[in-house]
Amino acid sequence: MPWDLRPIQNYIGLWSLVSTSGRSRHTYFQNGQVSRHDYGYMPVKNATRRDPRVHVAYLTTSSEGWSMMEQGQVRGNMMTFHLKQFLRRSFDVGARNDLEIREFERQFEMPSYNQMIMKIRAETNVDTEGFTAMYKRVMG
Repeated sequence: MPWDLRPIQNYIGLWSLVSTSGRSRHTYFQNGQVSRHDYGYMPVKNATRRDPRVHVAYLTTSSEGWSMMEQGQVRGNMMTFHLKQFLRRSFDVGARNDLEIREFERQFEMPSYNQMIMKIRAETNVDTEGFTAMYKRVMG
């Protein structure tokens, strides 16, 4: 395991959604078919003597025409991210290009090795939404 990945090594694996709660208007599925794909990666900068924090970023691109850059830190079994940049593409994004994200926080927590919780709080020009998802480890 590369040194920089050690603080998040337990998160590495294949995860399956178990349950959700809260309010969210987006979905990955419509009529049993996948309607949206998100792809991304997570660079990590491990703690040093000069800076004891573990910095982490989460960069995603959606098939619906947007990209997000989130930055945060790892503390124990928890990662917390805050939105730094939301980029629209020239296609889709609700076809009206009307989504304005004002604030976004994402938090991952691992209560056990095989269980992960993701919490999201998003404030847009329309509303504020909270969303929690529970995942179980499938592989890794």
